[in-house]
Amino acid sequence: MTYTNSVISEQSNTSSLDSYRVRDSIEDNVDGDIVTTTLTNNYSQIEKKVTNKSVSQNDNELNTQYYSGFKLALIQISLNMAVFVIAMDISIVAAPLETISEQFKKYSLSSWIMSAYSFASAMGCTLWSRISVKLGKKLSIIVAIMGFEVGSLITATSTNMYMLIVGRVIQGIFGSGLNTVSFIISSTLVPEEKRAFLLSLLSLSFTIGSVTPILGGALSEAYKEGWRLCFYINLPIGLTAFLLFNTVYNDGESMSIWEIFKKITFVHKYNLKGFVKKVTSKKTYIRILVELIVSFDMINFILISTGFILFLLAVTFAGGFQKNWHWYDPNCIAMLIVGPVLVALGILYDCCFYFKLVDHLKLKYSNEISFPPDTEIGPIMTEKLFYNFKTLSVNFVALFVCVANGCQSVYIIQYFQLLFNYSPLIASCNYMPSMLSISTFVLFTGFIISRTGRVKEMVILSAMTGLLGNGLLTILKDTSNEAEKLIFVFLGGIAFGFIAQSSLMSAQRELDPKDKRYRMDFISVTGYNMFNKQLGLCVGSVFSTMIFNTSVINKIRADFPQYSYLKADSLIAFRRHHFDGRHSPFSKMLSKCIQNVFYFATGISVIPLVFCWFVSSKRILTKRQIKKMKEKEYPEELDDSSSCHGSKNDIN
Repeated sequence: MTYTNSVISEQSNTSSLDSYRVRDSIEDNVDGDIVTTTLTNNYSQIEKKVTNKSVSQNDNELNTQYYSGFKLALIQISLNMAVFVIAMDISIVAAPLETISEQFKKYSLSSWIMSAYSFASAMGCTLWSRISVKLGKKLSIIVAIMGFEVGSLITATSTNMYMLIVGRVIQGIFGSGLNTVSFIISSTLVPEEKRAFLLSLLSLSFTIGSVTPILGGALSEAYKEGWRLCFYINLPIGLTAFLLFNTVYNDGESMSIWEIFKKITFVHKYNLKGFVKKVTSKKTYIRILVELIVSFDMINFILISTGFILFLLAVTFAGGFQKNWHWYDPNCIAMLIVGPVLVALGILYDCCFYFKLVDHLKLKYSNEISFPPDTEIGPIMTEKLFYNFKTLSVNFVALFVCVANGCQSVYIIQYFQLLFNYSPLIASCNYMPSMLSISTFVLFTGFIISRTGRVKEMVILSAMTGLLGNGLLTILKDTSNEAEKLIFVFLGGIAFGFIAQSSLMSAQRELDPKDKRYRMDFISVTGYNMFNKQLGLCVGSVFSTMIFNTSVINKIRADFPQYSYLKADSLIAFRRHHFDGRHSPFSKMLSKCIQNVFYFATGISVIPLVFCWFVSSKRILTKRQIKKMKEKEYPEELDDSSSCHGSKNDIN
């Protein structure tokens, strides 16, 4: 960013400070509740005047722009399509897991078909929040779509399980870009009072995409290689979202596709000698080092990613994937210890040492290269995430609700396939009540927040219904009737519907707009919230598979010692081809193993119930307050405020 843009960004932050003083004074004097008063109305109008800036066509300066009408609808549709396709890609493989595992003869790796995507997506969430700052939100979405399409093509053409998992990792990395940047863009398209509705639409698209296990089941039953269509279908949807978004949205930051094409096409016109000189220059490598450490916070990213990978691999290996790998194996113990230590070091670095290292680099290299402005400097995991207990609490709630949901998403369908021998399509249809409850309560949550501004209540309801729903799932057995299955599966999905956008809005609401790092903190908080949700789904699927495989091995040794030499995936494959009824001893054994997964999900659900009470009670602005603002005008206060900030034309 040029010096001019840096000054503009600083002026924008400064001019927005006064508009938020009204909110702070109200919160300080009315127990944190935003009430409908003259000051609130003035705040809303002044905020719009200060922040509703247009994109300059002459100098391509970055400004915040609110959209409305047809353009807003088209942008939101394209974002919904992007979120839909990544949600579909997460869940569509739930039904054909058995088919894919049987074809590649790797049932013990089946959880990684989902976990590889979820984990790569979780790790990418924090990084993509920074990429969106450097490339611009528009270009970031475009790059994410293109990378996601490449990953989908690799996955669809896989010839073995390992190639498929690599494709899923690529999908996850770029899918996290689609997810994270879509929510960042949607959060900045409209003022705060309208934000809940747009975020609800994105969450609803995510939920609708999650219904696609039915489509996955149908495709996998259509013909032997039908599961590949689950990934080919991403190509036309992603292309449509790309064309629509690229046509309508303009953030004033990103290079256009045409500009990128010209740079690539006319690369031969560039000064080759100058290019070679830059490549061999010391300043170039210093600049790269500074970008990696300062702008992208690579030290934290490497520590956090490595730590989680080691920990989850140890859980996977000890859970039955790796032969002769046990919990008491030295390698397993080392990975289980080193992994969390690296994660803790990554958090500690961001909270305590990031800015110290930045200051050191500035002292050492500021005479040689230019540093990013202070408004664009900040750690991936800002200290506000951990020093603010309210923000930390809501992220804990989101994390563990998603862990429990990750267990459900894998083993509710497995329950119907393994115990009742349902086909992938029929098993997916039985999973529909969970998807219906999620979509229903996503809309309900968005409606309540937009009408009342209450967020904490939604978080508390998520924690309560999570414990109830997962507890009821433990009752499911081979003898459960249709009514029990329908009701329990429906109740199991409610918690995720409540937490989908409420946790994000609660975390964003805790930020102080007067802080010069507000923009970077806003992006960090959004990315970290998405990271928590994706990580929760990943941990849930990995741990549920580990618990199931371990339970199967232990129960086989106890109840069927003659088959103790077989691995869990061999037993499952045998069960699929030699089904002996849902009330057989083998079926009851599998029922108890699946129950253990739901017991784990129930235990995890206690954690959100503890932390939900510490979530912030602050409300967001509502449409009702804005309506009253339009009905009442207070020109004296507005004129005073306008004189402080200048006219609207001056601001624009």
